[in-house]
Amino acid sequence: MLVYLHTRIEPLRLSLFLAMGLLGACGDDGATSAGTDSQTGTGTTQSTTDGTGTPTGTTDTTGAPTTGMTGSSDTGTHTTSPTTSTTTTTTGETTAVSATTLDTTSLGTTTVDTTTTTSTTGDTDTDTDTGPDPECTILMQGMTNPPVPSGWVKCGDKLPHRVEEEVCLVPAPPTNCPLNGQPCQTNDDCTDQPFGSCQYFNVGFEGCGCTYGCETDADCDPGFVCRCGGDILGPVSQCVPSECTSDADCGDQLCQFSHSMGYDCAAEVVNGACTTPNDLCDTDPPCGDSPCAYNTDNNVWECSLVACGRPFMVDEQAVTAPAAARDDWRAVASVPMAPSQLRAALAAHWTQIALAEHASVASFARHVLQLLAVGAPPEFVLDTQRALADEIEHARLCFALASSYGGAGVGPGPLAQAHEPGATDLESVVAAVIREACVGETLSALEAREAAERAEDPGLRRILGRIADDEQRHAELGWCFVRWAREQLGDDARARIDAVLADAVADAAVSAGHMARETGAPELRAHGVVDAPLRASVWLRGLEGLVQPAAAALRAAA
Repeated sequence: MLVYLHTRIEPLRLSLFLAMGLLGACGDDGATSAGTDSQTGTGTTQSTTDGTGTPTGTTDTTGAPTTGMTGSSDTGTHTTSPTTSTTTTTTGETTAVSATTLDTTSLGTTTVDTTTTTSTTGDTDTDTDTGPDPECTILMQGMTNPPVPSGWVKCGDKLPHRVEEEVCLVPAPPTNCPLNGQPCQTNDDCTDQPFGSCQYFNVGFEGCGCTYGCETDADCDPGFVCRCGGDILGPVSQCVPSECTSDADCGDQLCQFSHSMGYDCAAEVVNGACTTPNDLCDTDPPCGDSPCAYNTDNNVWECSLVACGRPFMVDEQAVTAPAAARDDWRAVASVPMAPSQLRAALAAHWTQIALAEHASVASFARHVLQLLAVGAPPEFVLDTQRALADEIEHARLCFALASSYGGAGVGPGPLAQAHEPGATDLESVVAAVIREACVGETLSALEAREAAERAEDPGLRRILGRIADDEQRHAELGWCFVRWAREQLGDDARARIDAVLADAVADAAVSAGHMARETGAPELRAHGVVDAPLRASVWLRGLEGLVQPAAAALRAAA
């Protein structure tokens, strides 16, 4: 089950586009007002805020590409059929709608009359009218004629819930891509997984990408269910994470689903879990811009606020130095107190992060030479040197945390592979930067920011916030370099680079899916630890809201 996030993504996306000089490609979603002061000369970005922490000139978006595409449904319009005689059984707030009485004479959704009459037993045979329940809409699959139930029901403005599994009759809709020069043109180009479909998206800029669907829950990994495409449901069929498969798993509660990944994401059915008597919301409106989502930390539905560093790759494997007993790599840092039973886990975590940051020093040192080999402009060389210095300090800060929690000094041993030169031709260098910076560091920056948002100790929060700011700047540097490099390459090389980026996104999404099913350590999150389920949420959110829009903007600008 995915975890709700604290970090707002809109300012990060604006900063990324400003750094790349691609703000014009963002259309209305990224346009700045006259009050915005941006500077991107050396890869750094400054945005004037309006006093609330939000950069001026930003406009909230309601759509973002999901696995290469997006398409928000208009939840304000429904196809209403004539009233049907449907039996509705109400227990508390649980509404079970019989799917056997559906009106299948029109496409779209079917509205059900749910006026309920309760019979009371006793000396008199008197019916008591309890009044109408919220109007319940049986959500229908899209592109089917006659229409077919999806298994989901939506009652009034409450979140959708799943009554039963249904087979998706259109697991891979026909392509709707009208553009040339995209990673896919037809469904035949989408073969990495079953039910591939090439779909058009428009999030201020246009593009096409592959999305992969499903027919039944059996097509999905454990912990996921198959959600058909349709109005309100989402643009295409998709495996979505859920802790329940239907209302039957939830006793007298509902198998409820969020209607958005976050406040800036497309409206579609995602992330299911049973409702509970302690829930703080069952609909989005009270939450303002953020969705009502299931919080796995507290096991309750509530309003959501929804490895650091660049890896040193050798033979396509991330390499770090071994840990060693030493004190000279420790920075001077105030380390928060932690319960004794958590200190060993925290020491192990920060040792791992520190070694990754130490490896980033080697990665940036090698990248300086690569930049010189491909004739890059001097500002890239200068900013890469600055990033190298940032990573040294990051490593020292993380080694300080590891040493303090562990009760003994720890630092890096020799990095035996540091002499590895890496690629020197432009296309190979770009491919490496895409994986390590455009995808890897973009997600790492978001991960560090999420850790900072959750850290309870003010000193730790400042350390993590500083790391997050630096990593975001490093990610922006990577994207800027790729944009410059694409301008130097021919059409065939650009197509290959686009394919590398698509593969990197797909690999990260697969990794996130695996992490979402790992056992979490929520007790460590308040100490700045991003465990596997939380990291999965961060990665999926980052891929959808940052990486894929930036990739589409690059293609549109070429």
